[in-house]
Parts: sequence; structure tokens; C-alpha cells
Amino acid sequence: MDLWSKKKAPDGTNIIRHENVETKLGITKGTAGFAQARDAVYERLFGKPLSVSHEVLPLVPHIDVYTFKRSSGDKEVYSLVTSGMSDLEMTLPRGADKDAPRRVELIFYCSEPCEEYISTLRWVAHFPHDSKSWLGHGHTMPNGNPPAPFWGSNELDTLFFLPPIVKKDQNLPSELTLGGEPVHFLWVAPLTSAECNFKLTRGFDAMLGLFQQNRHPHVFDPHRKSYV
Repeated sequence: MDLWSKKKAPDGTNIIRHENVETKLGITKGTAGFAQARDAVYERLFGKPLSVSHEVLPLVPHIDVYTFKRSSGDKEVYSLVTSGMSDLEMTLPRGADKDAPRRVELIFYCSEPCEEYISTLRWVAHFPHDSKSWLGHGHTMPNGNPPAPFWGSNELDTLFFLPPIVKKDQNLPSELTLGGEPVHFLWVAPLTSAECNFKLTRGFDAMLGLFQQNRHPHVFDPHRKSYV
């Protein structure tokens, strides 16, 4: 089913094509103390970062990506977390839910961090600001048209944004407020095109049900097969 030629998906989601994307150079104004507040909360949630990938160019907003390590049973899990996306409010459309987050950061769970993950997260973090748009829970973003697979996968070609599955990470809005707005995490979970079409046809709740039915792991697996 070719949904990308349409303006609205069967589940009611608006399908938006961004043709005018403008990258800005400069310094993000009115953000004094934001980075320090974020760092303090991140340390409470994750501990000290293993590393920080600093953005080299002076882009607006300035996006760094932090790598944290946690233990999950007998395995080590890495959390890649953006810092700076929430310096600016996103541009929400008229009629958006009043509870829709205006300030967000991205979080991605993996078994081993790599530069490709970090560069993609940084690009996605800039996208809503450069396109004067927004990203929220339930949104999807294909990797081009037609979508190309991400990160060594043969099938996973679309990013799906949803609330973090790790309970501790769900506490960010109550821990961090910037400019009077709570900051939310968007968990980045790659999908296949078939799964994306399922979500756009059946809706967000149906996609969550599919995740639960297949015991979807929160740690990224590039070899995961499609649930559809």
C-alpha cells in the first residue's frame, strides 16, 4: 500500500512532506542554564556519561549526544541521549493536543554504541527545528522516499517515536522543566515499511499491541525481522 502519496493515513495521521528545511548557524538565545539543568537530571537518571559527542558546527540548536551504560540483567545496555534539542520549543500545528510535548530529547537503546547511531540521532534532533515542525509520540519518519534501511539492517527503514519503555526514563518530565515546559523523551525505535504501514492503517495503539505481542526488545537489534 502506497501511503506516502496521500495527505492523511487511514488512522488519521497527517502525512507531511518537508521540502523546505533550513539549517541555522549561530547561538541559541535565551537558554542560559538549560544545559546545566539537563546535565544534572541526566546524571540522576543515568549516572556519569561514558562519553559526549559534541557538535562541531555552531548550529541552532546545539546538539550533543551522550552515551551512558547501564546493566540489564547480565548484559550491558547503552543509552544514547541527545542534549540540546529541548533548548527550543518545537512548532506544533494548530489543533495539536494541549498535552503534546513542546520540548523533547531523543533516547535510543543499543548493545554497542557507534558513530552511525550518534550522527542519525543528531540529524533527527535538528529536523523539527530546521523544518519548523515537530516530533511526538506515535510519529514515524521514513529514511527517504522510498525508505532505505538504517544501520546495517536489511528491513528496518523507518523511525518510530514513542514514550520510553524503561520506567526510570519516563520520569524526565517531572524532573526537567525548561522555559516553563516539561521535557519529554522520545524513544527512537526502528520499524520496517510493513510495520509503518500497519501503524498508519491501524493506529498507534495497534502498533503498541504488536510490540507487546512480539515482546519487542527495547535494545536495538539490526537483525530483527518484521512483525508484519
